[in-house]
Amino acid sequence: MSKAKDTPSDIYVWDRIVRVCHWGIVAAFIANYFIVEPGRLYHEIAGYVALVLILSRVAWGFYSTKFSSFKNENASYASFSNISLDKQTFLEHVGHLRQKQIPTSHGHNPFGWLMVFAVIALMLGLGITGFMMEEIDAMFGNSTLEWVHSIMADVLYVCVLVHIAAVFLVQYIGNVQLIRPMLTGWRKR
Repeated sequence: MSKAKDTPSDIYVWDRIVRVCHWGIVAAFIANYFIVEPGRLYHEIAGYVALVLILSRVAWGFYSTKFSSFKNENASYASFSNISLDKQTFLEHVGHLRQKQIPTSHGHNPFGWLMVFAVIALMLGLGITGFMMEEIDAMFGNSTLEWVHSIMADVLYVCVLVHIAAVFLVQYIGNVQLIRPMLTGWRKR
């Protein structure tokens, strides 16, 4: 378990569970989209691993504040209880970008939360359609199901590209570390 430190120069943003789920999903996506052949055993394994990781992340989103070993003045950034998608929150985020100063105490911005929801929905959809095609005999070889599965994978790929571009853009424009906290958990204030 990562030892929590609260110094004037660092703030703990992403816990180990969030980071493991994030990078595990990244690895499973890369494997399934670019490396392994669809319908093969390794494709199924990577898909089920991604499904378990996305379900774990969803569960952690609901229960992270109850089990988090690290507490600070901000609730756990992983918690879905921190989500605010009202007009004011979007306007505040755009204002921070215009000022070129995203507060270092922030986790996901409202656009980031929308991307989180899109990825969760797409990963769940891919898991369900993949399961249906491989495990339900009546669905095996169903061209409509294969098409839906393929479209969701392509939409997820576009979301990944938008996510990567947004991370670099917001990090640069907003003058805030986004990559380091997803690697180490810590952000410089």
